Amino acid sequence: MAQSFDINSSTYAGELALPYIAPAILSADSIANNFITLKDGVKYKAVMKVLSGGTVKAASCDFTPTSGSLDLDERILEVTDLMVNEELCKKDFRRDWEAMQTGNGFINDQLPPNFESFLLLHLANTVQAAIENNIWQGNYDYTDGGAVGTTYNAFDGILNKIVAGTPGFESTEAGAFTADANATTGILTHLQTLVEGLPDAIQGDAETVIYMSRKSLFLLHRAMASIGVAGGVAPFVGQDRPTSYLGYNIIVPAGFPNDTLLGAQTKNLFFGTDTTNDFNQAVVVDMTQTNASDNVRVAMRFTGGCQVGVLADIGVVRRAS
Repeated sequence: MAQSFDINSSTYAGELALPYIAPAILSADSIANNFITLKDGVKYKAVMKVLSGGTVKAASCDFTPTSGSLDLDERILEVTDLMVNEELCKKDFRRDWEAMQTGNGFINDQLPPNFESFLLLHLANTVQAAIENNIWQGNYDYTDGGAVGTTYNAFDGILNKIVAGTPGFESTEAGAFTADANATTGILTHLQTLVEGLPDAIQGDAETVIYMSRKSLFLLHRAMASIGVAGGVAPFVGQDRPTSYLGYNIIVPAGFPNDTLLGAQTKNLFFGTDTTNDFNQAVVVDMTQTNASDNVRVAMRFTGGCQVGVLADIGVVRRAS
C-alpha cells in the first residue's frame, strides 16, 4: 500500500551529510573501480612530493654524498568547492516513490526510508555522473584539445592538466578517429603511435594501461574484425572482445572523452576530495510552504579536484582539429 508523505525543510551537514555526499562521489566509475588514485581528506590543497634521481657508485669507507643527484619536486592538488542545485516537481517523482513503497520498485533492496531521502538519492546519481565526466573532461574539449566551450567545467580534469603541462609523449592528430588503420585517422595507427612513444619509465611496465572511451574501444574492435576478414583470418565477432593491446590492458572509464588515447599508470592520476568535511551539505527545501508550488529544492555542497603526479610518465594521443 502506498504511503503518504510530508517533506520538511531539512539540512544535513558535516557527518549527517555522509550517507548522501560520500556515496555520490565515491561511486563515480573511475573512483569505484580504482581507475585513478583517490586522495580523501583534502581540505584545500594536498602537496604531493615527487622524488627522482639518485646515483649508485662504488663503495668506499667514506660517506660522500653526490651533489645534485636527487630532485624533489612538488605537485599541488587543489580541490574546488562544488555545488548542485536542483528544483524538482514532486508530482514527477511521486509515482516512482509509491511504486517502491508497494514493492514494485527496481531498487527495493535499498529502499529509502522517506521521500526526502529518495530525492537525495536521485540527486546523488546526478552528482556521480558529473564527477565522473569532470574527472576526465573537465575544461577539456576532445575535438580540439582546448578548454573553451566545454560541457564539463566544474574543475580542471586529468586531460586538461596533461594538455596544459608537458607530458612525456604527446601526439596531436587531425580529425575524428576511425575504425581502421588509416594513416591519419585510424584507431590502430593511433594506438601504435601511443605505444611506441610511451616514456621509458612506463614502457613495458605491467602497471601501465591504456585509457580510451567506450566509442574508441568499439572502433578498435571493428578495426580488428575488418583486418581479420581482409587477412583471411576469422574475425572475433560473436566471441569475447579483446581488452588489451600489445599486452597493455585497456581501461574504459565512463567519463573518458572520445578521440583521445592515454597511456599512464593509475597511481599517477589523482582525484582529491574530503568526504568528511564539516561543510559538506545535503539540503532539501519544500517550496510548497513558501510559494504554494508543488516543487522541492534539493542541493549538495562538496569538493573535488584532479592532478597528475609526474607528467613525464604520461603518453597521450589526441585529436587537435
